[in-house]
Amino acid sequence: MSTSVENRPAATTLAPRQLYEELRRGVLGQDRALRFVAVAVHKHVLGKVSGNILLIGSSGTGKTTIMNNIQRLYDSLEELKAFRAVTILNANLLVDSERTEFRADRLLAAVEQRARLVVGEHPTHAQLAEAIGRATVCIDEIDKMSTLLGGRPNPIGVVLQQGLLTLMEGETLAFRLRAWKEGVECEEVVPIDTRKMMFICGGAFEGLYDQVYNRVAKSGSGERLKTEAVRTADGSVRLETRFSLADYLKMKDLFDFGMVPQFMARFDKVVVLNDLDTGVLKEILLHSVDSPLARTRRYFEAIGIELDIEDLAAGLIAERAAQENRTGARALRDVFAEVVNPVEFDPAREAGEGESLGDRPIIRIDAARVRRVFK
Repeated sequence: MSTSVENRPAATTLAPRQLYEELRRGVLGQDRALRFVAVAVHKHVLGKVSGNILLIGSSGTGKTTIMNNIQRLYDSLEELKAFRAVTILNANLLVDSERTEFRADRLLAAVEQRARLVVGEHPTHAQLAEAIGRATVCIDEIDKMSTLLGGRPNPIGVVLQQGLLTLMEGETLAFRLRAWKEGVECEEVVPIDTRKMMFICGGAFEGLYDQVYNRVAKSGSGERLKTEAVRTADGSVRLETRFSLADYLKMKDLFDFGMVPQFMARFDKVVVLNDLDTGVLKEILLHSVDSPLARTRRYFEAIGIELDIEDLAAGLIAERAAQENRTGARALRDVFAEVVNPVEFDPAREAGEGESLGDRPIIRIDAARVRRVFK
């Protein structure tokens, strides 16, 4: 007998599009990636099939931001309360390098901390085990655990990938939990089933970019780099030859990089994040809730000053940051800091020379200020 929508658990009535729209509130410039992530989360919530994702992107493109926003998604939607046990780990923490041993217990211990917050006071062993078993596990810097390091075998990478492969396939682990039983807190070894966990792995894969670029640029490869017309912040147009990993990546490239085929087979999708161009960086600067501009505005609000920025000035800052194409949004913070530091250093003088909004003085960052900094 089929189950009507009215009788289904609240979490399963959420559609991938709703999840995508919620994720997009905190992640800008990665719409394609977020569509895959939204579907993965939906599969995870349904609990019938896996929704594991591998994120590949240069530093600053948003891998960790996506992971953090999966946590925010669960926290902001009451229907997803049961799935709030989320942990973000660095890949190297899961391997004991001295013994070359995979440490699943470290992963479970990190998840347990979140699970206790989800379940609340005086949890039973069964409640904790259930919350841990439906966790979302985000593992960053997975590329650092390649089976090859400098062209040589890396045993630690082999151990990590094989260990995670086992968990992603579904394993029952004995794990010691301290919880409440018949009104008394006690310790018990309980089984944790990993079949319904979701795994989101991410890494910069820096060497992969050069590896694929060299393959594509090689004479006789049959592939060609793309030339695009790029409009600058001041309206002029220039031609640029650009390489985007997403356009050329093949699964064999990942195997050659040192990723185990069986491990890669456990991911529903390998998603290459977009490099952040000028337009996206400008949008992040102006509209992200945690952009350097937003944080600086909060600082000035605390001392009674309004901070404004001219549209062209925002474009010039984004354009400068885009030139650092391997650091993405991190470059945006550095460039903006160079522009705003003199204002932060002596806000009273700057405010005294500007306009006011009621009793609040206004400091405006204009294009001329940005050009003076980077002349």
